Amino acid sequence: MGTKRRGWLAAALGALLLMGEARAGSTEGLVLRAVGFYKGRESISDDQIECEIPTVTNAIADGAYNIGLWNTYGVETLFFPDANHPFGNPCGGWIQLQSNLLQAGITVQSIVLKYKVAGARRFQGAVPTFDNFPTACRQLRRAKLFAGTRLAPFNGDVPVSISGSPNVAFVQLLPLVNPNLIYCLRGQYAPLPATTLSSLNLVIKAYAIGVSDDNSRYRSNPITYNLTLRHSCGNGRVDDGEFCDPAALGNTCIGACTANVCTGSNLPCTTNADCVGSCVAQGSPTECTCIF
Repeated sequence: MGTKRRGWLAAALGALLLMGEARAGSTEGLVLRAVGFYKGRESISDDQIECEIPTVTNAIADGAYNIGLWNTYGVETLFFPDANHPFGNPCGGWIQLQSNLLQAGITVQSIVLKYKVAGARRFQGAVPTFDNFPTACRQLRRAKLFAGTRLAPFNGDVPVSISGSPNVAFVQLLPLVNPNLIYCLRGQYAPLPATTLSSLNLVIKAYAIGVSDDNSRYRSNPITYNLTLRHSCGNGRVDDGEFCDPAALGNTCIGACTANVCTGSNLPCTTNADCVGSCVAQGSPTECTCIF
């Protein structure tokens, strides 16, 4: 009788431990862990962008970035990250996931993204807001990206993966911020003058959902990315990311004629007068750039 009772207690204790592991894995990331956001090494030239896939040995931390709400140095902001945008973190947006299961593998099915605008209540009078997010964009405050990446067991006998470790994978979230959300945020906040709003801090919370080989479901711990969307055009200064400002220099862009070529525009010229252009006004996709 004593032996049977001890066997029953051992089985019950084992079941409780397994339940605890699954519960912790689904809410605290002890089984499926999101390590953080990373990027690969990049090489950017005038005609190409080359990105290196991050690994456990060469990954670069990538938890924050800033770009223009409309454009950065004349390149329009469409989504983020943008593999074709030299100033849009083209090699970034990778999330590192790690499995701590000993025997079973985990297939990552999706990444859930939740958004909020830090300090959104400051603009409540001009932009209707609920729970730190524009009311007009509420249908876009949550997104899901599908993955399908497999993480091998922590101590499994499998070849090392491209990540450098069999139980680790890097998944690039393309896009981390989709075009619809960029367009909606622009529509809500772009009308505000630069003296009221110089930048917008979009906070992105991400967590992964995965299923193990025995069909157990796990949710990782959440991690956060901070994207600053600059909106400084029209404040009378030529700020980072701008070629000009419509409120400065009489709304003109002035270049010099050197060797019959205009500096800045590379247009042919004979005098400096041929190198005078106009600054695109605030509210245009190409705001604070020069037209010659």
